[in-house]
Amino acid sequence: MLRKLREIALKHIQGNLIIYFIVIMFLLIGISAGAFTVKALSDGKKQELIHYLRSFFQFITENHVESFSILKQSLFNNLQTGILIWLLGVTIVGIPFILLLIALRGFIIGFTVGFFIEQMGLKGLLFSFCSILPQNILIIPCFIVIAVIGISFSMMIIKNKLNKTYKSDILRQFVIYSSVIAALFIMIVLGGIVEAYITPVFMKLLSGYM
Repeated sequence: MLRKLREIALKHIQGNLIIYFIVIMFLLIGISAGAFTVKALSDGKKQELIHYLRSFFQFITENHVESFSILKQSLFNNLQTGILIWLLGVTIVGIPFILLLIALRGFIIGFTVGFFIEQMGLKGLLFSFCSILPQNILIIPCFIVIAVIGISFSMMIIKNKLNKTYKSDILRQFVIYSSVIAALFIMIVLGGIVEAYITPVFMKLLSGYM
């Protein structure tokens, strides 16, 4: 079973290498743009963010973190993005918007990590590693795959519309498309659980040293 799944995954990646390259490039562009935006912030905006950051560190050091509330917010944000990409994948004009969503996710990561590192140096890098990486090890690859299959499905619809000799069983492909995304949503939920119940432990341990 695992061998069969590996073969299917490998065949999928090989058949969509260009799309994977484009999606990952947009993610990296978003991360780079987020990091550069930190440099462009005015001193006033930086001071506001620093004040918020200090308040945040003080809060998680002195108070109990409501893990269930974090889980609900994480699932709302991440599943909302996943569902939006899924819906865009069944439209003819969805491809640029899917890429924009991936770039936006990269921008958020790049800005957050860039700000931590600029303000706290190595401590900021360590805090970013412990607060952002754990859940995103699961969530970001899922978004990349969802984006790729969304773009691929959208391209198939466009081919059906433009090329009269190209016909595909849209309904069957839609069921497969939706089933794969549903499976990836399970991984996103696991990422949300990590963000809610594991990441705060690391953050609480490190916040006293920030």
